[in-house]
Amino acid sequence: MNNNRSSRHENKEKKVNRLYNLLIAVVAVLIVFVGGTMILGNKDKSDNQAETTQNNPQANNQKTDKTAKKDDDSSKDDQATDDQSSEDDQSSEDDQATDEESNDSDSQAEVEKNPEPGVAERKVDPSWDSVGTSQDAPAATYKKGSTDWNEMLKAVGEGSGISPSNMTVWRLGNNGGVGKAVATVSPKGNSSTKYRVQIEWVDGEGWKPAVVDKLQ
Repeated sequence: MNNNRSSRHENKEKKVNRLYNLLIAVVAVLIVFVGGTMILGNKDKSDNQAETTQNNPQANNQKTDKTAKKDDDSSKDDQATDDQSSEDDQSSEDDQATDEESNDSDSQAEVEKNPEPGVAERKVDPSWDSVGTSQDAPAATYKKGSTDWNEMLKAVGEGSGISPSNMTVWRLGNNGGVGKAVATVSPKGNSSTKYRVQIEWVDGEGWKPAVVDKLQ
């Protein structure tokens, strides 16, 4: 009887072992199947991407063209910025040169304070130029409204800084010779500010300022 029990027990253990072995085999097959499916799926995906890229070269070329155009536009913008910077630098240099010329002109002027009674300031400026003329020689009549009169007032305005159209003329007459004259003027509406302007004739060029006194 004991032998029968022992035999049944051994048969039961054998069945359990076979069941375990079967389950292990099934699990191993599933692992192999799932792993193979994943590998094949990734390979197919890579192949599809490569085929799409190969079959659509136009899209790739468009991307390349867009990138090249963007780089070219950026290069043009940088060039435009450089050109503008160069123009600004040149403009700044031109302005500086103009200022320096103006300062040089001012520095050439000789200004003397209170040179004589009744004169607050006397100025002589080598940069003063002749105003031009339509005459062969200056007249000696000092006739108001004549060509010579108007040209003399233009020279007086050049020295005093007062436009002839805004000038009150207190006196305009001879200053020791045909080619020398002197005028006393002031701005219209401001008789308290007076200038005495000596002018000289330059042959072929007309009248020019010689000495300007600001009167007290």
